[in-house]
Amino acid sequence: MKVIKLRGAGESLTGRNMLSSIAGDSLPYLAEIRPIGTHTYAESVKDARVQLAAVEASGEPYVLVGYSLGAAAAGDFVQYDRPRNCRGIVLLSDPKRHANQVSHKGVPKGNWGIAGQRFIDRVPCYSYTIPDDPISALPGDNGMRQIANRVTGLQQPIGDVWNLGYTWQWAWKYLVDGRHVAYNERVQQDSRSYIDLVRLAVERFR
Repeated sequence: MKVIKLRGAGESLTGRNMLSSIAGDSLPYLAEIRPIGTHTYAESVKDARVQLAAVEASGEPYVLVGYSLGAAAAGDFVQYDRPRNCRGIVLLSDPKRHANQVSHKGVPKGNWGIAGQRFIDRVPCYSYTIPDDPISALPGDNGMRQIANRVTGLQQPIGDVWNLGYTWQWAWKYLVDGRHVAYNERVQQDSRSYIDLVRLAVERFR
């Protein structure tokens, strides 16, 4: 079965990226969020959905795999565009991950994607996130959501914007600690990495 991969913002299409070890074809969508590139979040997601509609029109069955911005776009496509030929989706660090949609233990229930919540029930879905990745597991009341509102145009609860220490603590995880790009580390209470789990999930659809 065809596997279509959607990379994260600013990642290389043909070189190494978070999903490069997963077998499949990379969708050549924009994958930009200003200032990483010249296009907006909305423009990149729209471009991905248009290209995925063309994949859908071929009539062949396929599986989608997305990381970060690619996960947001792929998730929106399967949930809102209702493709008939998509057999399943595997998401890594989905910025719109619902608090109740995670395929492993260890992620607090009060944490969800930085761009809001979108529960996927149109196709079988596997979703993975590091428990302290601010992009896919941000506390619901964290002030970083106000930054996301400006970047994505998707409005969310204001959160505790006056608690600057709390906001900076999670911004630090992204800017300095690199928690958003640490998916080669092992899952809690598991000998496998997050990338390993993504690969296994894709194989379940073949």
